[in-house]
Amino acid sequence: MTEPILRVQNLSITYTVGAGVFQAVSDVSLDIYPRRVVGIVGETGCGKSTLAQAIPRLMPEPPASIGSGQIFFRGTDLVKVPKSKMPMVRGTGIGMIFQEPLNSLNPAYRVFDQIVEAIQIRHFREMGLVKSFQGGEVPFDYSKRPTTTVSSALTRSVLPDGVVEEKVKDRIRTRSDYRKEVLEYLRLVRINDPETIIDLFPHELSGGMRQRIMIAMALSEKPQLLIADEPTSALDVTIQAQVLTLMKDLIDEVDAAILFISHDLGVIAETADEVGVMYAGRIIEYGPVDEVFRSPRHPYTKMLLAAAPRIYKSDGSLRSIPGNVPNLSRPPPGCRFHPRCPIARPVCKVDPPPLAPVTSSGPDTRAGAHRSACYFPEEVPGLP
Repeated sequence: MTEPILRVQNLSITYTVGAGVFQAVSDVSLDIYPRRVVGIVGETGCGKSTLAQAIPRLMPEPPASIGSGQIFFRGTDLVKVPKSKMPMVRGTGIGMIFQEPLNSLNPAYRVFDQIVEAIQIRHFREMGLVKSFQGGEVPFDYSKRPTTTVSSALTRSVLPDGVVEEKVKDRIRTRSDYRKEVLEYLRLVRINDPETIIDLFPHELSGGMRQRIMIAMALSEKPQLLIADEPTSALDVTIQAQVLTLMKDLIDEVDAAILFISHDLGVIAETADEVGVMYAGRIIEYGPVDEVFRSPRHPYTKMLLAAAPRIYKSDGSLRSIPGNVPNLSRPPPGCRFHPRCPIARPVCKVDPPPLAPVTSSGPDTRAGAHRSACYFPEEVPGLP
């Protein structure tokens, strides 16, 4: 069987702030294989974005810290990689579409300069002119380059490591070549009048336009793993469908995998192959998206799906889940959903249930494909 591009094992992350220690992610495990899309859904504050930022080590450390667990990307545990070396992994290895593009785009640079930087890094890595992440059994090269003096900086080529061979010179692109490629990516994300937009600053663009610029940057790097944190939240339905198609095209082109985080259950149902449902920092149900949405085996998943509107303005008031999300600085013992759960028993208040396989009723018959962190999964289908 193909090895996963990403394997997260028993990952726990805490934030230490003045109000206490918050357990943002607790004992999360998941595998993402090439050419697969894994979706993560859950309420605001359940730990989805923290999980997404932890994989490429983008969390502020401190106040965040990885308490335990492993993050294997192409066989290398990223938890053990010095954070100063993580830029070698990001970009062509792990790409990311951030939730809030205004905070992620550099306000001092035009659209062209920000996208072309991503393209240049990919281009130089493909030619072997700059170090890139190897993965697997090949160790990182932590050696330092010789100290650069003023005279050497003025006399040597901007490209690293000495004389550039003739065959490499033929592959070096001009600014006009890069401009054509940037325009191509802007057209791919359906930006009107890209010749004008390419020379604007982020503050001159609308929210949806900035979101598409972020998506163009991520796609231009052609990463092996793309982490998309609410990538379509600022887009209208038509553009949203086109962008999702582009992300799927990336899978076909470079055998990529996608971790897709969203509040929109419809987008996850349309896009993902597997889905993980998060609650209070834990994945409480995981499995094939059709199986989980058609036959949920955790009370929270069942109630979350019931709360989604099905037929516009014809079913009366929308359902809600009683109670509140727990304070993660003082999470309840046992199952964290038990204060809101309609089938909770005394055992649920003592020990947290494991994410265990449940009986599959769908076409995916793989052992353990559908898992639920509930002591009584057989009672879930009977809930209203």
